[in-house]
Amino acid sequence: MRNITRLAAGPGFAIDDVHVRMHEPSWTSPEASTAYRLVFVRHGVFRLRVSKWELLADPATVYAVQAGDEQSIAHRVGANDTSTSVVLSPVLLADLTADRRSIPVGPMFTSGRVDLAHRQLLACARGGADRFELSDHVLRLAAALLDPKQCGPAGSTDSRGSNSRRRMVEAAREALVADPVSLGLESLARQVSVSPTYLSRVFRSETGQTLTRFRNRLRVRMVLDRIEAGESSLSRLAAELGFADHAHLTRTVRDEVGCTPSAVRGFLGPRPVPAAGA
Repeated sequence: MRNITRLAAGPGFAIDDVHVRMHEPSWTSPEASTAYRLVFVRHGVFRLRVSKWELLADPATVYAVQAGDEQSIAHRVGANDTSTSVVLSPVLLADLTADRRSIPVGPMFTSGRVDLAHRQLLACARGGADRFELSDHVLRLAAALLDPKQCGPAGSTDSRGSNSRRRMVEAAREALVADPVSLGLESLARQVSVSPTYLSRVFRSETGQTLTRFRNRLRVRMVLDRIEAGESSLSRLAAELGFADHAHLTRTVRDEVGCTPSAVRGFLGPRPVPAAGA
């Protein structure tokens, strides 16, 4: 079952909240996208086929589909997968690429800075921000996705990559999404039936990032989830999410998203309600 809620819309864009819960293990029927859209995975893991590419989507990825692209999705039975879909008009896309940059197409790994920009947009949409503020956040998010320092293709960076290597890396990604806190490297390697050294080397070749970087990105996203939910104790977060202490958590979050957890709380916390008569 798929539920789509329109959170906000403005000149050239729309923001949708997507929740999916499947009861049968199957691929959905191919469905053509009606517009260019950016899809940010918030929770869950699922597989996606779009035209010429296939993706394992997880919270460290975003994917872009063009109008007319046919997509089919396989969600895990019983899982609650949630995503944010940002629809962009042809006019807005043309403006974004006026300097001859190409629009993103296909799957991408994203940095914590992009994830934070996505969460800020989502918070504004849910909080009733006006169109001016929403437009500003949409443009900043789209610009971040055009920055090669913030995003990279979620595919092999090695032309010698094989299907077996990609499947092994995808299995490792799924395992880390399920448990990025307590799962050790040796245990992870055993789960995918290879040595830790081989897994570490192939993971970086296939994804362009180290296992540690990928794991930290998942843990930082968990930190952001908890801060959004109202958690105020960094010491408790550090203990529960596998950081050495709150200072280690703060350094990791700052390295990944570009600001401290306290600043994140200010960005993602409840929006102030105007005083009566103001």
